[in-house]
Amino acid sequence: MTPSKKPALHRALGISKEIEDAAWFVLGPGLLGKASALDGRTKTWSVPAATELLERLERGVADPKAPMMTNLRQNLEDATRGAKQLAVELLFLQSLPLAHEVKSLKVKRARVAEAASWLEPPLELPDELYAGMTDHGVIRDRTAEFNWTIWDHLKWLCRFVRHVAQRPAHVVQAAVKDPLAFHQLVAGTPDDQPAIRRSIEFLVWPSYFEPVVADVERQEIRDAFASLVGGAKGDSDEEVSADIHRIRLHLDQQAGQRIDWYSRQLVSQWRKVGDPGRRAWLLRTHHDNAELLAEWRDEEAVTLDVEHLRLLDPGVTAGLVQNAVDEDYKHLGYVEREDTKTAVFAFLTVMKPGDLALYQSSGKVRIGVVLGEPEHGQDNRRLRRKVRWFDEEHDATGLPRHVQRQLTTSGNIVDITRVIQSLEALLPAEAEADADEAAEPDVVVPVCDGFRPLTPEFAASLHMDLEPLQEIAELLEENRQLVLYGPPGTGKTYLAKHLAAELAGDTTDERVKLVQFHPSYAYEDFFEGFRPDKTDEGQVSFKLVAGPLRRLAEEAAKPGNESKPYFLIIDEMNRANLAKVFGELYFLLEYRDDRIYLQYSPNEPFTLPDNLYIIGTMNTADRSIAMMDAAIRRRFSFIELHPKTEPVKGSLLRFLQARDLDTTPALLLDALNDAIDEWDRDLMIGPSYFMKKSAQTPKGLRRIWKYELMPLLEEHYHGQLNRAQLEERFGLEQLLGRLAYA
Repeated sequence: MTPSKKPALHRALGISKEIEDAAWFVLGPGLLGKASALDGRTKTWSVPAATELLERLERGVADPKAPMMTNLRQNLEDATRGAKQLAVELLFLQSLPLAHEVKSLKVKRARVAEAASWLEPPLELPDELYAGMTDHGVIRDRTAEFNWTIWDHLKWLCRFVRHVAQRPAHVVQAAVKDPLAFHQLVAGTPDDQPAIRRSIEFLVWPSYFEPVVADVERQEIRDAFASLVGGAKGDSDEEVSADIHRIRLHLDQQAGQRIDWYSRQLVSQWRKVGDPGRRAWLLRTHHDNAELLAEWRDEEAVTLDVEHLRLLDPGVTAGLVQNAVDEDYKHLGYVEREDTKTAVFAFLTVMKPGDLALYQSSGKVRIGVVLGEPEHGQDNRRLRRKVRWFDEEHDATGLPRHVQRQLTTSGNIVDITRVIQSLEALLPAEAEADADEAAEPDVVVPVCDGFRPLTPEFAASLHMDLEPLQEIAELLEENRQLVLYGPPGTGKTYLAKHLAAELAGDTTDERVKLVQFHPSYAYEDFFEGFRPDKTDEGQVSFKLVAGPLRRLAEEAAKPGNESKPYFLIIDEMNRANLAKVFGELYFLLEYRDDRIYLQYSPNEPFTLPDNLYIIGTMNTADRSIAMMDAAIRRRFSFIELHPKTEPVKGSLLRFLQARDLDTTPALLLDALNDAIDEWDRDLMIGPSYFMKKSAQTPKGLRRIWKYELMPLLEEHYHGQLNRAQLEERFGLEQLLGRLAYA
């Protein structure tokens, strides 16, 4: 069957010819009052067919836990052919342009084919319909609205079809020829659903409208590029669309082709820095009001009491919220005012459609998806957002422990995005397919997968035996923090860096960070503290700056990173005042499951992620190790790296043999350490001194002995042996002579 014609402008400037042609295959006959292109005879875009389908959809679903298609089939039993065929077309239009929310091309097509099979006789779908049902799509619905509101979208599409069928033919024909007229036509549909409306606007007029349907993304794009076209014209829906159209034409001209707003180059310019995308929110009522929670569930909403707060617009800045709460809630204490500021700002500005929401009641947790922008109640005493609450409840005690920790965080609105993947794993199955066709969830409860076993090749690269290295790795995996200690030159830092990189499987070092302690190192350097900062006006102020531990911990806790190990290496750990450096973090080193409130961030609980591992190094030649307090010793496993024990023992000989070098340095090292008494074993010398190129020449060997080893031994034996005695016992010539007679 030949598709209906449409203005050439549509096809000439579209972003995806396959999708646009397939959409017009259905939309063209419907808008122009012709028979359905699916069979060429049934009038589907009519008031009777749309009204009947809408009435059946408004009955609701028989079984909330059943797949959407199962409920739809039950609602359409005994329906007329026109209503059933219209359902096929609307299902097709709703999913056709989507890029991410439908799991696969197979499911996309299967949904439409299944609905077509309900007709008597079954409807054989034309090839033109399938041609545009590609697996790439053009609408990347960040709000997840298309996925969770299919039923509402179908109802809006029914109202749209009925609205079009009731308009005079010349009005509809004019809309097909003019994008602004088409917007006016579509916007007249009762009970607006902006996301699906914008999708239809794009499918009919892809040369004017963009495949960007979320309010937040439209606003971000317009604000980021408005200066290119002389500034924004306004904030109404029509004005934002017009601004984005002008911007896109400007960028098209620069690029020489139709741009993609979601390309890596462009998205980094308009999407706000630090925006994590989908967030998760823990919501509470005052005094755990069970009646209000029931109201949330029944009305599919969430509310926030703002009885004393002046009217604030959505998207308000944090500064305006702070001033308003400080003035309007003077009757509250400081802590309550701070909680109110956090809740109001989150509700009005940070929370977005598509975010997850959850609340607790009687030991149960219910999850939902935020669908609406913030609204003021009629009496201005409450803020309100639409939320689709799912029916299934979850026992709080059965949730992963890192989720349970987040649920104990105080506050009426708490950002718990760090555990969003665990929460997404609890969502009900997607409604596109029957249970036997549904794919496994994309996400799993995020726990660190554990270290991969070390390989003989890795051990050989370090010139060490595999077994002791594997034991170190297993001890680190079990306890999450350990210390490598030993005499100088035993490769403590070298082993820590290479072992962490191997266990992380990260060649970029993004998940392995190193800091070195020293006597002036403090908590403010290690975790967080206030640092001088210069304002734009040139004045000096102080701002809170995160240290290496906090930065790495936050990176490890980001959604998607929980299954990857992160490593912090603390070199020369015993050279700092550890009690001063770690502060209240001592507690978290022992109790990873708990949270603490920090001295510089008292309103924000902090947890050390389970996937963050700490490796410290200590030089036993430094007497400060003897002053290590019991608190640190109890929280770290201590592993000795000593020249006379594995994995260090024999490493120099293996190093030299692997390179076909003279093995005399290895014999000299053993002779030197044999000359040191066993009770002074912490003073023995490690192999790294002899892994230099200079150690292979007599002249270089003498320099190592004279300027590196003998000064070290003189310091160790100060007051015990004079220089002549030291030379007799540890001198290079004396040791070489002993080896010659051995």
